[in-house]
Amino acid sequence: MNPRLATRLKPGTDYHPLQVIAFFRRWPPSALRNLLFTAIVCAVVIAVITLVGFGMGHRITWRGLYEIAVFTVMIGYMQHLLYKLMITWARRSERMAPIIMHPVSLGFVVPVAAIYVGYTLARSLLAGALWFNLSDNWRGFVFASSISVGIGWAVWEGVEASRRREVERRERAELEAAVERADKERATAELKTLRAQVEPHFLYNTLSNVVSLIEREPRTAKHMTERLIGYLRHTLDASRRERATVGDELAIIADYLEILRLRMGDRLSYAIAADDEVRAQPLPPMLLQPLVENAIKHGLEPKIEGGAVRVTVTQRADPATATPTLDIVIEDSGLGFGASPQTAGAGSGLDNVRARLRALYGDGAKLAIEQPGVGTRIRVSVPGGAHAGQVE
Repeated sequence: MNPRLATRLKPGTDYHPLQVIAFFRRWPPSALRNLLFTAIVCAVVIAVITLVGFGMGHRITWRGLYEIAVFTVMIGYMQHLLYKLMITWARRSERMAPIIMHPVSLGFVVPVAAIYVGYTLARSLLAGALWFNLSDNWRGFVFASSISVGIGWAVWEGVEASRRREVERRERAELEAAVERADKERATAELKTLRAQVEPHFLYNTLSNVVSLIEREPRTAKHMTERLIGYLRHTLDASRRERATVGDELAIIADYLEILRLRMGDRLSYAIAADDEVRAQPLPPMLLQPLVENAIKHGLEPKIEGGAVRVTVTQRADPATATPTLDIVIEDSGLGFGASPQTAGAGSGLDNVRARLRALYGDGAKLAIEQPGVGTRIRVSVPGGAHAGQVE
């Protein structure tokens, strides 16, 4: 069966002409809903016929109104029944489905047949006639059929346009979901690559420092080894889980900066500020370390006298959305962004962080670079609390 036709005949996707109007699309398809919708259509037709009669100067009696209602309801629900039977038949007969669902069948044959049968039933109910002879009122029948066919084609086009819009909306939603999944998968892959690149390089340099300190400064060598063990323990824990907290990330940063302070001596000082409530907030793993590494590598290491790094994490309520927001500030007193010839233009770390923020939060996260005169300040704002994004 044609995939488009199969989609239209899928159970649970029954359409009703009233779905052309956006207001009526809020209710999901069901047999009861469609019966009620047909009753609404019949009521509207009765009202229109009555108003047209008044407008043309005809006197509408209660008996006349009753007859209009009987003819309208019989023809309307006969249309409803025949369409339902045709669609059910098409669902059960794959061979006949293209013929049954053809516009000529649904837009001409069914409306005319429904008018004839409905008109006959109405006459039977009102006058006791068991059969409708077309020669008695063939002009009226042709006129009613022409109107019905015209309305049927208009409804057909409206329903098809509505169906196409719904299919396009669903396809767009599926495409956006696929893109979002791909972004998150890429963010996860970049995170794993980042871990694989950072840890061996950092481990090699630190162990080289430990070896050089063992004989002349054993206390410092012991302290550096302890902090290295803490750093490896925290990063190993982070690699085994996809969810982290601000406290987890700051613990890694603290071990990392302490090891660098021991290696750089008086050329590096650091401070980390975050209260207990903030430390408990969720945060994607390995989000802060690339930013701190940038501050050291591009700001402080090229500077002869070194400098200081300060990491501050606070929480505030976003006035626009009333949701909690985490504000992360990483500030250094180094050479400044791109000031060193060796580091000018080196922004891959920041680009990776921006890509991860975009994949995890969309437009809900911001990263800004400031140059306060001395050094560089990186500001990151991400949704906090239950709204925090996680690598999946």
